[in-house]
Amino acid sequence: METQDKKIRWDVASAMSAVYSTVCNSKLKVRQTVKYKLAIQRLCQLYNLSEQQVWILCVACENYIEDDEDTTIKGLGDRLRIPALMIMGWKADIDNLKDRGFLENNWARDRFRPVGEFCNSLFTNTLFVPRPKKAIDDIAFVKIFYARCKNRKDNDMDQVEIQREMKKFEDAHEKLGVVKRAKAEKLEMTSRFILYCLADDVKDNIDSSLDLTIERLYDSSECFEVAVEMMDGDHELFQKGLVEFSKMGNYSDAELTLTDKGKKVAFGDKAFLFEEALDDKLLIKTDKIKAKRLFYSRQNQKEIDRLKNALEDGTLKEIQARLGAEGLPIGVAVLLYGEPGTGKTESVLQIARETGRHVVHVDISESKSAWFGESEKRVKKIFTSYRHACEACEKRGEKIPILLFNEADAIISKRKDSNAGNCAQTENAIQNIILEELENLNGIFIATTNLVANLDSAFERRFLFKVKFENPSIESKTFIWKDKLSWLNERQAKTFAADYDFSGGQIDNIVRKIAMNEVITGKRPAISEIHEMCRNEKIDGQNSARQIGFSSGF
Repeated sequence: METQDKKIRWDVASAMSAVYSTVCNSKLKVRQTVKYKLAIQRLCQLYNLSEQQVWILCVACENYIEDDEDTTIKGLGDRLRIPALMIMGWKADIDNLKDRGFLENNWARDRFRPVGEFCNSLFTNTLFVPRPKKAIDDIAFVKIFYARCKNRKDNDMDQVEIQREMKKFEDAHEKLGVVKRAKAEKLEMTSRFILYCLADDVKDNIDSSLDLTIERLYDSSECFEVAVEMMDGDHELFQKGLVEFSKMGNYSDAELTLTDKGKKVAFGDKAFLFEEALDDKLLIKTDKIKAKRLFYSRQNQKEIDRLKNALEDGTLKEIQARLGAEGLPIGVAVLLYGEPGTGKTESVLQIARETGRHVVHVDISESKSAWFGESEKRVKKIFTSYRHACEACEKRGEKIPILLFNEADAIISKRKDSNAGNCAQTENAIQNIILEELENLNGIFIATTNLVANLDSAFERRFLFKVKFENPSIESKTFIWKDKLSWLNERQAKTFAADYDFSGGQIDNIVRKIAMNEVITGKRPAISEIHEMCRNEKIDGQNSARQIGFSSGF
């Protein structure tokens, strides 16, 4: 609000003091002195108020400026020395003063006070110009709702009082989208109130403490009953998929947040502003992927070319439109499997570079958590964030990214006996989440694995493309040796290719050793030295395939 610098020729504060002195303790038997008449006339004309409204404003200013206190109907009656029941009808005048910007609530027990700008105008004896009243929107509603609930204990309000107060506030804004959407879910009153409080924390990008959220609306006698209902997943906010735990734990450290559905109920078409964004640490941008020449067998090359063509933007959109029209899943799920070092991960990166797509690279180990049930939340969040990223890309006219689960052996392996313990139950739950997400996938999902023999059959049918990577043939290895070490002649390259059953990754290791040797010695190693490096590359008796999975540390 702005106050204009227009000075008043008479002293406004003195006029208000004259009115207050006359009505205070008067029992409404107001003495019509010349001083009072002049003061009340000037104030009524200056602010366009009734005589009764000026009385209310004067009492509120005296309480606030002198004693730093708010005013209530009872307090107003005490100042005037009359029973509060006699002035219950004055509430309409109080509400009018609030609507016009003279008074404001502190949102507890119908207390009110003069707005700060009005008090400032009294100090400077300038014209007070009330702030135009702004229409409240969904975000302002949840902010005010949360603030009232948060301060309820400071104002000595019990459970019945705070819920009654918040019901009045909700009823006053029943036409707001957030209220309409919450009621459309057929939620009980207190469930709607919890949703509003959680929405304010979501707005501020923080999770909500379970205990504090419940204690804002319930007294201790019911707090634990509601907490148990929530932690068991029986509360209707959980049953209707509106709320989830962002952190599992006990009553004092568990944390809640709204699900995507809950955010849509709270914020409507603005929900996208509060949806989870992808962690930049997971994102490999197209322009950061260096071009690398890969060598495939004829069959592999054919499969890679088919996949690459399918992921070209125009082609992908046509494919998805065709699949959608026929009622088929439109997502593209790909499995690249085979021996370690055969180029599975690098192939994904090069496909992404050539098709102009970013890669969301998921570290499977990051999905592990010490809290039972937390891992499922993390995996779910990965897909939720990816889905939001795809939606955002489509809105901006950009290409959707590729979601890469690298070395996904554990999460797509055969499901375990659920009686084997919490670890097995967690792995199975994670697999169920991924299976469900793949069924509803709208983007591009690529998984790589070294242990396809352990693939669960439920996953097999969900992969549209399945490409097997084998160790390169002698011909392919010859090309790789020549490509990596251009100074080798044809005979030398063929010899290395024939003598050593290396993957492309193992050949890369030899090339790196040669580069290190040149830095250390200042010269290129002899062919005999390179053969020695090759003989030392494989460790006898050790399987080079690295096992990736969830440990019993869950």
